[in-house]
Amino acid sequence: MSAERAPLRPTRRQALVAGGLLVAGALLPGRAGARGRIPLGGRLSLHVPWPVAAVDPHRLDDAAALFFGACLFDSLYAVDAAGALTPALAAALPEPSAEGTRVTLREGVRFASGRHLTARDVAKAIGRARSFGARGWLDPVGAVRIAGPLSLVFAGRSAERAARALASPLAAIVPDGFSPDRPDGTGPFTAQRDGETLVLTRNRLAAEGPSFLERVTVAPAADLAASLRAFESGEDDLGWLGLGLHEPRRGAVPFDAGAVGWALLRTGDQAGRWGLPGVAQRLADGIDPSNLAQLGVRGDRAVEPSDGWGGPPASLLVRADSPWLVELGRAVAVALSRPGHELTLRAVAPAELAAARASRAYELALDLARPFDRSPAGLFAALAAADDPVRGAELALHPPLGAGAAPRVAGRLLRVGALAEVHLEGGRMPDLTLPPGPGGVGVDFGAIISPPSRVL
Repeated sequence: MSAERAPLRPTRRQALVAGGLLVAGALLPGRAGARGRIPLGGRLSLHVPWPVAAVDPHRLDDAAALFFGACLFDSLYAVDAAGALTPALAAALPEPSAEGTRVTLREGVRFASGRHLTARDVAKAIGRARSFGARGWLDPVGAVRIAGPLSLVFAGRSAERAARALASPLAAIVPDGFSPDRPDGTGPFTAQRDGETLVLTRNRLAAEGPSFLERVTVAPAADLAASLRAFESGEDDLGWLGLGLHEPRRGAVPFDAGAVGWALLRTGDQAGRWGLPGVAQRLADGIDPSNLAQLGVRGDRAVEPSDGWGGPPASLLVRADSPWLVELGRAVAVALSRPGHELTLRAVAPAELAAARASRAYELALDLARPFDRSPAGLFAALAAADDPVRGAELALHPPLGAGAAPRVAGRLLRVGALAEVHLEGGRMPDLTLPPGPGGVGVDFGAIISPPSRVL
C-alpha cells in the first residue's frame, strides 16, 4: 500500500460515483448524461452572513464549522443516516482490550498540508476538544495513551460508547499545532484564505475521497441583503435564507437542508434574579418562532405565555462580525422588550463577547451552539457546556431525569435557553443538487456535482 496517498474506502462520495449513471442521467443533458459520466470540476460561489476567515471544529459556537466543518475535517468514526457507526479515520471499530479500548488508525492518511496522520495528532486533537467544552461528552472515552504510531488505547471500557463519542464533529481530528486561521484537515476540501474569504479547493489527499467540485468560494456578506443580492444577480450559486433580495431569481427553487445547530439566549450575572437558571429558557419560550422564520430558524413548539423581559433596561450582546446573529438579536430584543424594561441590541467584537461570557459580566447575550450529535443527549451536552464547561461536564455525565428529552426541558436547568433550530436553507438553481451531509443533515459540499455549464 502506498504511503503517498490515503487508501480510499467505499464512502458516500464513492457511492455517488458508482451511481453516476442515475445521477448524471437526471442532471446532465447531452452526451455526458448518455455516457453516464459525472464531470469532475466546477466552481460554486456564495456569500454568507457569518464570519468564515477561521474555522475551528472544536468550538461549540463556530458558525463556519457549523456549516462548512465537514468540508475540511473528519472524525475517527462517522454515523450514517440510519444511525449506524462506521470507521472514518480509524481502520476499524474500537476493540476492547485488557487496558481499555484500542483504536487503530488507517495507514497512509495525510492531512491536506501533506503531513501524515499519527496517533499523536489524534491524542492532541482529543485533548483540544476536551478543553473547548467536550469534556463531559468525551468522558466515556477516558484518558488516552499512545500505544504506537497508529494505535491508541482509551481508558473507557465501552467500545460502543467510545465510538459514539468519537464520531462527533466536535471531536474532529486536526494536526498537532492546529490553527483555525489556517485550518488543516483530512476532509474533501483544503482551505485557503483570501482576506476574509474562505476558499475551498479539492483535497486530493482526502481520507474519504476528494470533492467533485474543484472550488467553492465562501465570502462573508456585510449584511443579509448582500447574500440575497448576489444570488438574485447570478453572481452566486446559492442564496442563503431566500431566493433573491427584490424578487425571486428566475428559475430558482428553495432548499432546506435541515437543522444544523441551535440559537441560544444567555443570561449573565448582571441580570440579577433574571439571570437564574431557567429564566433564559422561559424568555425563549415566549418568543413566537414564526417571527424568526425569515432568518432560517425554526421551532414547532407552542408559544408559552410570557411577560417578556422584566428586569431593568438592559443590553443584549451579540457578535458584531455575524450579520445573521445581529439581525436575530434585533428580532429577539423587539420580542422581549416591554415599556420600562427595554432591551437594546449591543453588537461587540468577538473577543469582547468571549470575555463577557467567561466572566458572566453581562445581562443577556445571543449565541450559537453545535450539538455533539443528533441525539437529545448530544444537544443537552452542548447546551450544558455552553452554559458552563465545568458544570456542563458534570451534567453531561449525570443528566437529571428528563433533561435529554427536549431542549426546552434542558434549558430549565441552565442559564442558556434553546431559542430555535438553525436551518441551512435558501435558494438554488434547479441544475444544482445538494446531497445531504453527515447523518442526513446539512449539505455534503464535497459530493455536489456540477452540471456542464458550471464545469471549468
